[in-house]
Amino acid sequence: MRFRGLVLAGFLGLAACATVPPTLDPQLFEAEMVRLDANPSPASRDAAFGELLARTDLTEDQRATALYSRADKRLDGKFNLPGAVADFDAFLAAYPDDARAATATRRKLFATEEIEAAERRLAQLQNLSDWFDDKVLMGDIAAGAARYRTSGLTPNPAQIYLLRESGYVCAPEDSVDGELVHRHGDVPEHAEAAVWCPDPTVS
Repeated sequence: MRFRGLVLAGFLGLAACATVPPTLDPQLFEAEMVRLDANPSPASRDAAFGELLARTDLTEDQRATALYSRADKRLDGKFNLPGAVADFDAFLAAYPDDARAATATRRKLFATEEIEAAERRLAQLQNLSDWFDDKVLMGDIAAGAARYRTSGLTPNPAQIYLLRESGYVCAPEDSVDGELVHRHGDVPEHAEAAVWCPDPTVS
């Protein structure tokens, strides 16, 4: 009888262990957050945050930190501010008692004000460079890339960098058609060896 009891206890212990979901090691999570914080590219950083938040092994604290941090980085980088507002909303809904909740509420308000200002600018005439920056702010870099590509104008250095990091501008060896980003006059240094990447929608 005692033996049966020990076996039963063992099975119950194994079952309990099996139902505990795995969680991301805290040190690995912290290392990833440090890496993301040091990433200078809004586009690649945002994609990395997306991969991190898609993980199923984050603890509640880790997910809260990742959500808040992505929203914060989006706002600071003026990169997809509607996404930043959505992140702040998700953070506040899931973790209303978090110590960062009050700051998140204020930051969400700043993001909302930036969005409204961008919408007013987009409703008026703008030069292409300013229009592109506002489209990036609104989370629509694809439209900005398409407009630059058809215009024949050359993006500025920061925009070339962002387009390259987002997969719209490639090195010549990575593009089949080799359509140059800079088409007219002397090639500025930041646009050297820059071609438009193949359109992924065309096979």
